Amino acid sequence: MHNPEGVLSTEDEARMERDVERLEAPVVVEQLHYMVFEENDDNVNDTVEEYLRDNRPDLIGDDSFADGVLIVGVGLDPRQAFVFAGDDVAEALDLRDSSHLDDSLDAIKPGVEDNNIPAGLFAGANAATDISTLAEDRYNDAVGDRIGAMVGSGIGGGGVIFATGMSIGAYRRSKAKKIAQARAEMSLVGKEYGELATRLDQIDIRAHSLTSPFANATMRNEWEEVRDRFFNIHGQVDSLGNLTSQSPDEKYLEQADAIHQAAVTTREVSHAEDNIDKLYRLEHGDDVVRRTELQALRDDVVEAQVALDDADSGLYRELQNLRERADSMMNRTQDSGFLDEYVLLLGDYRTALEQLRKQKFDDLDESENTALVAPGITSPDYRVGYGYNNFVPFWALSTWHSDNSAAQSSGSGGGANTGFSSGFSGAGGSSSF
Repeated sequence: MHNPEGVLSTEDEARMERDVERLEAPVVVEQLHYMVFEENDDNVNDTVEEYLRDNRPDLIGDDSFADGVLIVGVGLDPRQAFVFAGDDVAEALDLRDSSHLDDSLDAIKPGVEDNNIPAGLFAGANAATDISTLAEDRYNDAVGDRIGAMVGSGIGGGGVIFATGMSIGAYRRSKAKKIAQARAEMSLVGKEYGELATRLDQIDIRAHSLTSPFANATMRNEWEEVRDRFFNIHGQVDSLGNLTSQSPDEKYLEQADAIHQAAVTTREVSHAEDNIDKLYRLEHGDDVVRRTELQALRDDVVEAQVALDDADSGLYRELQNLRERADSMMNRTQDSGFLDEYVLLLGDYRTALEQLRKQKFDDLDESENTALVAPGITSPDYRVGYGYNNFVPFWALSTWHSDNSAAQSSGSGGGANTGFSSGFSGAGGSSSF
């Protein structure tokens, strides 16, 4: 965390450190560095370079950023979002003068515009490390290059050949990544599927033994859907058993879709098992689980407070009241009425968040918005109470708003600024807003 002028509060920094755990970054990203500058050069790229050379020379070389490094940040005066990366990270995540870089920069802007810098930087990091969008972005870039080359050459043969070469290169990179992903996912399936299969009946029994209001029809339906899907891929997983680490790439490519489906289902059942166990333990008075879930809810309330501009507003005071109620409950986790009180706290917080959404996040075209839903029982981000009476925590609401805002404003800005006054050629770039 690089916060030289103290723009971010201690609570902001703590939130950002927690949120990093939700990122699913590829292994090439060894270090993620967030940066916030209160004042910066007209070209924030120069500010980043100078700051690193003065304070963290280990992160920057003569011509490039250090390998394994991803930098996501914002300069506030003049306002510019930036994403930079070591050469290996930039190659893996396509962060050199690309639409993926542009999308990552655009993802930062809505949160910052809402005075919610932590949400903006998380959205930027999430977009930059989202490998699921890379193939589409690279294809779009290749198409754009092809059109540009054709126009530049009068739609001549040279332009078409050049563009085709770009498309083939993008295809080959995509193919190699698909094979690597298939091998990694097959390793997961081989290790975890069989173990989960032996516990599936026990998980199912525990899921149906839950009695709290949080174990509602939606949660049970989510569990039953993934349980049945797990059953149904049994034969498919058996057929994949012939694959070994020595099998040729062609075999993995041929089975990539089936492997991916099996891996996704295996992960979701594993997450569901953890979350069902968490809910069971909370219902049965486990002090650690009750404190952990209550603390997570309290932290989310604090994040909602930080996002408000007016600390004297009625909504801020209501959030403060909820925060104090959570603090009080920390001392009474073994009370017989704990669950009932938790349900009431969650319901009141849901009402407060509805007001916050109307005040802070009413700038979107509702007809173009994606659905706002809380992480379900099969998600690693699930917490007790998510989805109950349509409860969505603030962090998910904020991420949803940033994603939709970026999507609705995409294409409105120009390409990234990738230049440095010094001649430094590090990967990445910045964008004003």
